[in-house]
Amino acid sequence: MTVVRRCALMAPMLLLCTATACSPPVPGEPVPAAGFRDEPTTSSAGQTNVTSPRDAAGIDPCTLLTPQDLAALGGPVGPPHPDQPVPGACSHALTSGPENAAAAGFYDPLRVVAERQPRGVAVEVEGRSAWLYCELVDAHQTCTAATELGPDRSLLTMLTLRDASAADTTDHLFGLTTAALHRLPKS
Repeated sequence: MTVVRRCALMAPMLLLCTATACSPPVPGEPVPAAGFRDEPTTSSAGQTNVTSPRDAAGIDPCTLLTPQDLAALGGPVGPPHPDQPVPGACSHALTSGPENAAAAGFYDPLRVVAERQPRGVAVEVEGRSAWLYCELVDAHQTCTAATELGPDRSLLTMLTLRDASAADTTDHLFGLTTAALHRLPKS
């Protein structure tokens, strides 16, 4: 498979191909860490668990993660980057290492994300169905979580860290996901 095709396949997985070079995926499954429950109350991403819809209307995705949320990861460096890594999201470069980044925003429905990332796992975040996917690319562990907000939208959180394990990355990602979720008003 060529690098161009590999990057095209990874784009839906929200890996930052422009920030990190592409390499073959590492075999194995993501490891849900602290906070992510790996036994959701539903058996698939097609049937979801939404305790109460969250309203994302009018919310600036760059406000979903604060410098305090990112402090455990070294804190942000420079201004946030709207519409990165995808439209509707906002990424923050981290001081903890070159090309380390965190992002949050709004994305496709959970069922669509699960179809694009068949090697991910169904998990829960505060009683909400979510889809967790991790992949190691050139020493950067990148994990994404799509947490259901309603039938047509999910909260996307992403974290990429150099020389980190999937378990450590998902542990930090759970904290970011929870913080971003709490910033959304209930419908």
